[in-house]
Amino acid sequence: MSAHTFRQHKLLTALGILIGVLFLAIILIIIFSEPLVRSLTENQGSKRLGRELVIAGDLDIDWHFTHTDVHVEKLRLANAPGYPDENMASIETLDFSFKPLKLLIGKLEFGDIVLVEPRLTLEKKSADENSWQFPALSTANAAQEAVEPDSRHDFPLIGMLELREGQVIYRDHTKGLTLDLALDTVVGEGGESDNKKTERNFTITGTGSIQDETFELEASGESLETLRDSTRDYPLTLRVTMGDTEVVVDGSFRDPIKLTGVDASLNIAGDNMANLFYLTAIPLPPTPPYTLAGQLTKKDGVWGYEAFKGEVGGSDLSGNLTYDTRGERGFLKANLTSNLLDSQDLGGFIGLSPSGEEASPEQQQAAAEKEASPNLIPDVPLRVERLRGTDLDVTLHAARIEAPNLPFKGMDVRFDLQDGLLKLDPLKVVLADGTIDGMIEVDAQQDVPPMKLDLNLRNLSLAQFFAGTRFADTTEGLFGGQITLTGQGASLAEVLAASNGELAIVMADGKISLLLMEASDLDIGQALPLFLGQDKSTRIRCGLADFNVEDGLLTSDVVVLDTEDSLLVGNMTIDMEDEVINAKLDAKPKDNSLLSLRVPVVVSGRLKEPEVGLDTERTLSRGAAAVALGTLLSPFAAILPFIESGDAENTNCRELINRSRSD
Repeated sequence: MSAHTFRQHKLLTALGILIGVLFLAIILIIIFSEPLVRSLTENQGSKRLGRELVIAGDLDIDWHFTHTDVHVEKLRLANAPGYPDENMASIETLDFSFKPLKLLIGKLEFGDIVLVEPRLTLEKKSADENSWQFPALSTANAAQEAVEPDSRHDFPLIGMLELREGQVIYRDHTKGLTLDLALDTVVGEGGESDNKKTERNFTITGTGSIQDETFELEASGESLETLRDSTRDYPLTLRVTMGDTEVVVDGSFRDPIKLTGVDASLNIAGDNMANLFYLTAIPLPPTPPYTLAGQLTKKDGVWGYEAFKGEVGGSDLSGNLTYDTRGERGFLKANLTSNLLDSQDLGGFIGLSPSGEEASPEQQQAAAEKEASPNLIPDVPLRVERLRGTDLDVTLHAARIEAPNLPFKGMDVRFDLQDGLLKLDPLKVVLADGTIDGMIEVDAQQDVPPMKLDLNLRNLSLAQFFAGTRFADTTEGLFGGQITLTGQGASLAEVLAASNGELAIVMADGKISLLLMEASDLDIGQALPLFLGQDKSTRIRCGLADFNVEDGLLTSDVVVLDTEDSLLVGNMTIDMEDEVINAKLDAKPKDNSLLSLRVPVVVSGRLKEPEVGLDTERTLSRGAAAVALGTLLSPFAAILPFIESGDAENTNCRELINRSRSD
């Protein structure tokens, strides 16, 4: 049973108690005087419910054979032992009228009912303990059965129902849920005497809070007479506003008492989808402002959001989803499609605030603060508690991804969340005419979640990363590799800072701008003219880099770049905790450039803004370029398929590996 249905039944239970006592009082009113009515109501009500029921104020009865008015003050029903609130239900003032003659034929029909300061408090401590249990009743469901009729036609006729300053409080300690709803007015016109029919003549307004998040509620429907007509669907409009989040439901309910069927439009809008968790218990990542519109349905305990369309930041989103409430845990299944997905809208998945033009002012401020920070890796804690309450199976297909300076093409991913274990599997991103595929796993069953990452980089085009620049025509080649990491932490930064695993990259059969190559190689004799004239390119025979990762420290086993002009060999460390890189590359030129600076190139500083310079102390010997390359390069033979298509083999990299083995 869902939390919504669960709360509904609890409210019906409490209402059933009050209606049952009220019905008993009506019978007594016909037969006895006011003092006897008070005494018998209190005694019999307390006995049947197993709790004290008292009328602490006045009781006035204006008896007429065809029409009787009753006025009751300070009606109180005590709470169960061990709960903080003294009363479970109370009504400061109750005024109602009824038709005694209708009772003779077994019908309960009210005229007007006015309740002033009605208060209902429901509390659940555990799966087996709550404040609405009444052991003294003959059956456990007697109260619910009293108010939940077999058919809508059995619902009592009410002419006008008015609530003033009402309050409903619901606390569920098993879910950390608190609901405090203040009902300002509930007005409905109907009954046999009502000849004026209107489209909307039943309204509710209220306020409350869920997990310290306040909300406002408005509802409107047709008369209670329509509610009794089981041949008609009941039209209802519901609007819930929580901060910048607004949910509007407008349509028909097959049976609003039991919610057996729903067919209504559902429009949702807000600044951040993550805030929908308070209303739905569905864990969603932070997003920029969004709007969605679709059709809300319900059948056999399964809610549906069908054919919905909308925008999330700069991205379009459409699809279908279902939410099954029949189990102990909710289960969300969805198929989502985006024709154009803005990469800036995906930042919430790794803890980044959306930063695009569509982002909210608060999100833009957070993104600006992150940009000003010296740290590159997001350090926003993962809300693991949100991943434990609901299971989901969601697929997302993005036909095209728009990303500044990155050649993304598209993406397909499946989000599988079961009992707090989240898997992105399979995950496939089309990037630079190649793919990145694999899986990511986060175990939110633990307070400090472990994470696994296993990715393959296949046939990525180097030229795609320089599209639109002066180097586009002089840069080409394919690269690929493998990334395998495990770590544990509350955020992505903490996970990477404690990660262990391996990382390998291989590149071959390409070319690179000599301006880039010679400048980074500090071969001034060739680089300087390139700043003044047309750029040239040099062939890349093979590039290899292999890292071991231990406790967040990436240490290279080998870094080699073999071009027509140079052989670069060096080492590199990257400290993911402090976000610091230190690298040293020794260049062995293959030409006779007189101005070649035969000193190592060093890269150091923070990952966000590394610095490139010379190691004037020449701490890396010139002979390092040939030291033990055979041993170091042998593992790359298994990585070469990630840059080979079909049956074609990469001869240059295999030649380098074979040559180094023989040296």
